[in-house]
Amino acid sequence: MEDIDNYKGLILAAHPKRQDPILRKGVILIIDHDHNGSIGLQINKPMDNNTTLNGIMKSLGIPYDQEKPVYFGGPENTNRIIVLHSLDWQSPGTTPIGENFGISNDLSVLAAISSNNGPELFRAVAGYYRWLPGQLENEIDIVPPFTDVTKGWSVMPANLDLLFSIDGNNQWHHSLEEHARNQISTWF
Repeated sequence: MEDIDNYKGLILAAHPKRQDPILRKGVILIIDHDHNGSIGLQINKPMDNNTTLNGIMKSLGIPYDQEKPVYFGGPENTNRIIVLHSLDWQSPGTTPIGENFGISNDLSVLAAISSNNGPELFRAVAGYYRWLPGQLENEIDIVPPFTDVTKGWSVMPANLDLLFSIDGNNQWHHSLEEHARNQISTWF
């Protein structure tokens, strides 16, 4: 893997032989990466408990009638909703992650979505993954103590299509295909 100083805005796709049931066939968007560690959102697996965006908004008193899933972002802070979205809508609480997508975790994004004035593309995520300083780099580069290649990651740039157009295992397959295309393009 080429040296990357910052993984923010990149997608990780789990190794095809990864056995961990939570991360198996997982797709994670890195939303923060610096000397303090990394934070990522798993974006392709809906919550197991049938949590929906409609249900969450209803509990907050925000009217919303579409049945959209909430994705399991990771085991930390699962009671916190982060909305990954296109940057055609932003609030003061929006953090740009890539050129045309970012995250918001305040009520304004939910209110905007409810009133059809929000971002065109969005995905609600509960929780996140956190890596200690150097841990993610070691997992990606497969250096000790992370020498099991099946616990590694394929890394590729995120784009709106990869983030929002596909769900579940199809999103994972598409991510691996995108990684392979990127790798092959470096051979010539």
